Amino acid sequence: MGGAGTGRAVELRGVHKFYGPFHALRGVDLAIGKGEVCVAIGPSGSGKSTLLRCINQLEVVSAGRVYLGGELQGYREVGECLHQLSPRQIAAQRRRTGMVFQRFNLFPHMTALQNVIEGPVHVKGLRKREARERGRALLARVGLDGLGDRYPNQLSGGQQQRVAIARALAMEPEVMLFDEPTSALDPELVGEVLDVIKDLARSGMTMMLVTHEIGFAREVGDDVVFMDNGMVVERGKPQDMFAGAREARTQAFLSKVL
Repeated sequence: MGGAGTGRAVELRGVHKFYGPFHALRGVDLAIGKGEVCVAIGPSGSGKSTLLRCINQLEVVSAGRVYLGGELQGYREVGECLHQLSPRQIAAQRRRTGMVFQRFNLFPHMTALQNVIEGPVHVKGLRKREARERGRALLARVGLDGLGDRYPNQLSGGQQQRVAIARALAMEPEVMLFDEPTSALDPELVGEVLDVIKDLARSGMTMMLVTHEIGFAREVGDDVVFMDNGMVVERGKPQDMFAGAREARTQAFLSKVL
């Protein structure tokens, strides 16, 4: 089998994921072009978050292949055989993606700036002075200029999530993955996080976003994927999906959330 298609930032081919007898992903095929924003919607338990975790190699796929920028993830191909990469090689590949979770997962004993520069300094070997300059610029980019010295417990949930986004961006990923980034926030704080994600979309960042914010999906997505029961049921442009979904299962879901 050949590599992934050119111009594709992410490609999944026939991806399955089992947890014991539970079949979480059932032969997912999906491609995301460079600079595109793909939004995954669907009911809880449909496999959306598992899909992100397989792209980021937090989960090992049970079958199928994941490519990032045309490079096979987690394995190297020798003839017809696949050989699993070492943990160090997998960690190096994982740095190509930035992941933002529902919960912010910040280090509570570190300031916002320290959280942002931890990866560049200790993983990429960046000098602390340069890392601090870049870290402050990233905090300013997500609307937190001047708050670098605050600890997570001194920040609102929305501010903490924006620190988490800055931390992911600090590793200069090729693809950003967002797993329901606003679901743990109070309603009045959702907008400030979505504004940052919109800005990233305008800047040309390749992203895959799992969200229940249907209005946001319509506004920011280049493509919308509807997942159910571990499968991609339907995919299309937001205006097409939300105005006239073809599949009955998609229609039933959207009738409840629109």
